[in-house]
Amino acid sequence: MSETGLLLAVDGGGTKTQALVTDLQGKVLARGLGPSSNVHNVGFEQSCKAVTTAIDGALLQVGGLRARREAPWRGAPIAAACFGLAGIDAPEDEMEVSRWVREQTITERFVVVNDAELVLAGGTPEGWGVALISGTGSVCLGRAPSGRTVRVGGWGPLLSDEGSGYEIASHALRAVARSVDGREQAPGLVKAVLRHWSLGDPTSLIRFVHAPSTTATEIAGLAPVVLEQAQNGDAAARDILDRAARDLVAQVQTVIQRLQLSRPPLALAGGMLRGALREAVVRHVGPAIASVTYVSDPPLGAVVIARRLLAGPPTTS
Repeated sequence: MSETGLLLAVDGGGTKTQALVTDLQGKVLARGLGPSSNVHNVGFEQSCKAVTTAIDGALLQVGGLRARREAPWRGAPIAAACFGLAGIDAPEDEMEVSRWVREQTITERFVVVNDAELVLAGGTPEGWGVALISGTGSVCLGRAPSGRTVRVGGWGPLLSDEGSGYEIASHALRAVARSVDGREQAPGLVKAVLRHWSLGDPTSLIRFVHAPSTTATEIAGLAPVVLEQAQNGDAAARDILDRAARDLVAQVQTVIQRLQLSRPPLALAGGMLRGALREAVVRHVGPAIASVTYVSDPPLGAVVIARRLLAGPPTTS
């Protein structure tokens, strides 16, 4: 393997897509950003466009490279790449994206994985343990020292995204509706939700939430407001936070049980797990885990995976 070349690391989530270009030792040379690339939320074509935008933005910053409109990577000496994308939930998802990568001739060495793999790679000392993500969606991935892997959650908002930003926001909106009806007391949440979206009265929520232009990401954007209310002592918001924490811990416990792990390391990531919710998760999970690491920069996990590919053969499937 030549000592010259670049690594490409892509982290595509429900909110944004990041691309890193590094040298072969993993030193970050440039970053690029794009919109959401979760294929189940935005569709395959838009997902590819988001990835392209992020890669283009990164390569434009690397000296000596000239990004191209349709295929910015052509001509770039990319030795290996890792695409960690939300929405890679089944073999057919991986195959579809892998086929696109091969068609773009990005590199012969690449891997397409769920974005939870980046957190596991970036937040566990030996590459095994449990990774828990709570952002727009939620998912938990575990790997035993033997390499056996189990995934829990990550089914999307209509099936099972417990503890996610979308789920937290949904519970808050239901609490607001019940409070306005008089079935529940949550005046603080009512005021906070209306203020967040600059709405004049509660009934305006009906039109806003159901509007075709209102995305799942926009709904999930309410979650930080709910968590802030919880930290400020709002009882209804505290109940929602505690429920989210217990739902996330149930995912972790299930992974531990299915893999028969003994006090594994736990890697956390996602915008929801930066403050009060992270503290609640750690409190509820207790001694079942040995250590907790918050992975603030998941794309670096993709760099770790891309570097592993350097020693292997080119991707053939």
